Amino acid sequence: MSKEIDRRIANGLKKYWAMKEIMKSRDLGMPIKSRVFNTCILPCLTYGCETWSLNLNHRTKLVTCQRAMERSIIGVKRKDRYSSHNIRNQTRVIDILNKIGIQKWRWAGHLQRDRQEKWSKVVTNWYPRDGKRNRGRPYRRWEDHIKQTAGPNWRRVAHDRKQWRELEEAFANR
Repeated sequence: MSKEIDRRIANGLKKYWAMKEIMKSRDLGMPIKSRVFNTCILPCLTYGCETWSLNLNHRTKLVTCQRAMERSIIGVKRKDRYSSHNIRNQTRVIDILNKIGIQKWRWAGHLQRDRQEKWSKVVTNWYPRDGKRNRGRPYRRWEDHIKQTAGPNWRRVAHDRKQWRELEEAFANR
């Protein structure tokens, strides 16, 4: 998982620096830069995030990368000690963890409402029979995050689209 996240971060940074003229321009306003960031750079960072099971280290890497790009957009150095809140108020970009949460939640609902024999559903619900693991706490599984918000019967809840949408914001903001 760490390799995938590192690759996503590298691709996001490549895309950001490919658009350096737009992002660093003093002539363009922040709404345009924010829109470019949200539509071009953020999707590069979050591609395939529906299937990720993020731990604290992964979340920190993604947030740090986004903050670095935001600081670069407004022309602030780390030593200037701007708070994250002030940076976000200036840039008005979508929070990466919120976007990942929404995409994962929507994918989970879509997956459960889909046909039973569909390959993506079979693979997601598959558990290895003879899997061995190291000592210690088990790794977080993909559905563990969803179970925390929707409860152990989340598969049944997903079939009710209205209730599923109501729980989406709670899941994304955790």
